Amino acid sequence: MIALLLGLCFGNVANGAYAEQDVTALRALFAQAPTREDSLLLRYRLFALTREHAVLAEIPTSLDTATARELALLSALWGYRIRDVGPIQFYVYGRRTMTLLQQALEQDADDPLVTLIDAQSLLFRPGIAGGDRARAVERLRALTGRIDGHRSCGVDPLEAEVWLWYALHKTESPEADTLRTRLLADQLPPLYREFLEDPP
Repeated sequence: MIALLLGLCFGNVANGAYAEQDVTALRALFAQAPTREDSLLLRYRLFALTREHAVLAEIPTSLDTATARELALLSALWGYRIRDVGPIQFYVYGRRTMTLLQQALEQDADDPLVTLIDAQSLLFRPGIAGGDRARAVERLRALTGRIDGHRSCGVDPLEAEVWLWYALHKTESPEADTLRTRLLADQLPPLYREFLEDPP
């Protein structure tokens, strides 16, 4: 693969296509994913753009000898599956996604991708299930201050800032407008501009 021959991080190549909303490129990368982590990352990015349930087909319920990043990604994929299920499956899938995320946090809570997925989970889970928007802000502040080089493979620093803005926005922090104005003043990939202009 060209990315590997050039010494590029596969996750960052995938993130470039994701930020440009290039589904065709993401599908091509998915077909060439060299590792299990890369395959899970491509599923995570593809579903976020397409909402195609086929992307989530045949994902495992658990992983043996998995890295923290793999566990966090699998947790996020099961979290996606929660959206369209009945009460019983909601409970089962909810337990599964939280178990996987906890395993990831126990392995490496400071990994950038684990931090991002943990913060997203804190933002979107209901309070009764452990959701905590203020804690999400803390996690994302830490992430934006930590990202650098190789350790940030799979997480764009701009993506981290956009998610920090969203967390500040959801907590009604006065910092949110300042950060949004600064981000929109730059040339942004279409995904991030759309997110800032019309958040979920």
